[in-house]
Amino acid sequence: MASDSSFLFSGIRFNRKKFGVDIARFQKKESDTDSTKISSVAEDESAKSREAVEEKTTSTKKRKRKGNSSGIHILRDAIFRKQHNIHVSGYNVPSPLQSFDELKSRYNCPSYLLRNLKELGFKLPTPIQRQAIPVLLDGRECFACAPTGSGKTLAFVCPMFMKLKLMTKNLLRNADFSKFPCDIISTPLRLRLAIKKKKIDLSRVEYLVLDESDKLFEPELFKQIDSVLKAFSNPSIIRSLFCATLPDFVEDRARELMHDAVRVIVGRNLNPPVLVFLQSKERAKELYGELAFDNIRVDVIHSDLSQQERENAVDNFRAGKTWVLIATDVVARGMDFKGVNCVINYDFPDSASAYVHRIGRSGRAGRTGEAITFYTEEDIPFLRNVANLMAASGCEVPSWLMELQKKKWKKHRPKRDSISTKPETA
Repeated sequence: MASDSSFLFSGIRFNRKKFGVDIARFQKKESDTDSTKISSVAEDESAKSREAVEEKTTSTKKRKRKGNSSGIHILRDAIFRKQHNIHVSGYNVPSPLQSFDELKSRYNCPSYLLRNLKELGFKLPTPIQRQAIPVLLDGRECFACAPTGSGKTLAFVCPMFMKLKLMTKNLLRNADFSKFPCDIISTPLRLRLAIKKKKIDLSRVEYLVLDESDKLFEPELFKQIDSVLKAFSNPSIIRSLFCATLPDFVEDRARELMHDAVRVIVGRNLNPPVLVFLQSKERAKELYGELAFDNIRVDVIHSDLSQQERENAVDNFRAGKTWVLIATDVVARGMDFKGVNCVINYDFPDSASAYVHRIGRSGRAGRTGEAITFYTEEDIPFLRNVANLMAASGCEVPSWLMELQKKKWKKHRPKRDSISTKPETA
């Protein structure tokens, strides 16, 4: 068949010149088809490329907006904390509360709790409450230190009440009354005895607060508290430690007890050594007793001590064993205190020379120092004298101080109340 075919078409030539127009027309049509196909493919690829670029650009913009928003949020929180002397450390620390009303929007706090807070006179949260409450409501463990009277109790009681209310609703819905939550307030020794006699089961406790942990972790009490802590075996328990002072052993215990806890410190950091002046030895003794009770490394020098005792106190202060040294003007004169970072006039100085001698012990030999002076209503007539000394040394002085009337600075020792944090009894 192949041979027959070749025979039939042998000697035949296709005249391309004669049919050139037709050939050209056919080739052009074929070329147009190919071009159309190529153009269509190119347009598809271009469209896909544009979509990919647009999608990538949109995603990048979203990430940038999210990153910018997060950065602004973190910066805002940092500024707010600085304004309220709140120092935090830890991973992903929640934002501090601007007001108690945020408890409703952020944590669905029952309205009656907010109403009760207002009726009890709690208008705005204190610094420790602003930060510790969100930490605990986020289910994080918290190690908090704030001065006495700063509102630490409400900082851990408020989240507790909110948690109890939530659990009560859930339990009522499930009708399992055997698991009703309750609060237990106890001393370590009493709780230890109850555990020993098997009168209490702490394995299901979900919320543990160690208030005044600086006292609980002292060597005399630590054995008691250590055995009690082992009874809280719930793996999901939320622990929190609250204290007024921050000795090294408290931080060590906190690290052993808690993991990934948020550390909240309220107030300015103590920058020892600090020298504190009072107007009499009686008041010096009173202040020493209060600070020593709070586990601050403090000592006192006054005229009732022997010369050797005073020298030992000063030597310990110089060596850094004592952070705060309490003194009177008479005893401190003639003693050389080097490297004092801060001088506190707990009692207003009784003369210009006393003021100069006191604050002159801070910032010697080219070092910078700080001087803080407390005053009462009886001291106000003499504030202008201090303002003049401050202005003469180049300090910035508030205008209202310079506008006060100047009174001659005589020996000024008003009768002052005793120094004590004990509540007055009727």
